[in-house]
Amino acid sequence: MSEGNGKVRKPARKLRANHDPLSTEPTPMGGASKQKIDLALSAIKAGSSVVSLMSGLLAAVLILYSGYVLYDSFSTSYGAYKSSWDLLQYKPEIVDEGANPSAGADALAEINKDYRGWLTVYNSNIDYPVVQGENDLYYASHDIYGNVSLTGAIYLAAGNKGDGSDSYNVIYGHHMDNGAMFGQLDSFRNQSFYDSHREGIWVTESGAYDLYAFAVVSTDAYESRIYTTGNRAADVRAFLEGDRSGDVGLGTKVLFYDKETARKADRILALSTCADAETNGRLVVFLRMIPRSLPTPTPEPVKVKLTIRYVFEDGTEAFETKEYIYNVGDGYRHRSPRLEGYTADLLIVEGTIEKDTEITVTYRRQYRLTIRYVFLTGETAAETYVTTLHAGDEYERENPVIEGYMTARERIKGTMEAMDTEITVIYIPLEIAELGDTASIDDYEVPLGLDNLHAQMGVCVE
Repeated sequence: MSEGNGKVRKPARKLRANHDPLSTEPTPMGGASKQKIDLALSAIKAGSSVVSLMSGLLAAVLILYSGYVLYDSFSTSYGAYKSSWDLLQYKPEIVDEGANPSAGADALAEINKDYRGWLTVYNSNIDYPVVQGENDLYYASHDIYGNVSLTGAIYLAAGNKGDGSDSYNVIYGHHMDNGAMFGQLDSFRNQSFYDSHREGIWVTESGAYDLYAFAVVSTDAYESRIYTTGNRAADVRAFLEGDRSGDVGLGTKVLFYDKETARKADRILALSTCADAETNGRLVVFLRMIPRSLPTPTPEPVKVKLTIRYVFEDGTEAFETKEYIYNVGDGYRHRSPRLEGYTADLLIVEGTIEKDTEITVTYRRQYRLTIRYVFLTGETAAETYVTTLHAGDEYERENPVIEGYMTARERIKGTMEAMDTEITVIYIPLEIAELGDTASIDDYEVPLGLDNLHAQMGVCVE
């Protein structure tokens, strides 16, 4: 059919009932609507997001867990050393050639009443305080501060005396892979390490013990002949040297043994830790304990006071009082000050002081005693004698002998008065004395100053 313009018109296309006249897209084959398709796609996208979220969460959990494992491993390793680092400031030091430890032990005892000493194996990681619990389990899971810890503490067997006085002592410690605690005991399996790390020291509250390793042994945790403590040093040596065919569990194998040192070991310290290979396996290092001689404790000196007073006979002060501080048992020596015209009854104050002491030095007045020896003419017969005495002092002096002369008496004696005193002794010719008559000295030409004296022929009276 044609139209008037000569063009041919195509027949009109009929629309399907499900066709959306506003849509530019055709209806999909199969009859599914676009809404359903979109809904399915949205569900798929949502599921994918959930899966991604769950994967992310799982990855985060794995990362956090791995971090925790690493942290826990580091914390455990660090904690094994930290307690030692923290406490090294209190490590007792031997302050002399004997066994006198420093005051660090007191500080450790305040931190933990179970403190029993400090163990050191020279040139090794083993340098720890030693504690002791009521049983052998507590400090396997608690540190020296009493906190729960996987590293535990270095601890003395509960059956031992805490001062090391038993002849056989056992100290336990965990085997840490990083060498902390007793982890380095495993190195004693090596000959060169054993040879170069045999010495140490155990400082207890009552003294110190030098240590010298003589055996390294692998054994079973249930071997009672090793893990029974007390005065058993001889039994332990016999077990290590004897027939061990009947050993329990894993048995006991002696890796190194110094028989000469063992023979001298009347006291033994065993260091025990777990062996890596077996659950019940243990590695034990045996050391000879050599007690250091205990020095005699030096008591704190007791301070006492020495007081010296300087006075005259009437009690008034002659010099300022002196005070001195000494230790009990000290000697003292002090010279008394000089005072012209006086004599101190103690020229030197000396002695050994035992308590507070007071000493009085008395200054006594000196008086001059002069004895003149003259002839009747007043001329000097002998050298004048001069001395100083105190009031009340007795004096006595024999007169010099002059040939052809005599005196009223052979010696001059008396008691000193509180004044200067002068005595004149007159020498009389023998020919006058033999006359036997008594005469006043006024009958002779006697110089002035002798008028207070009288002479009797044969006997002179002053």
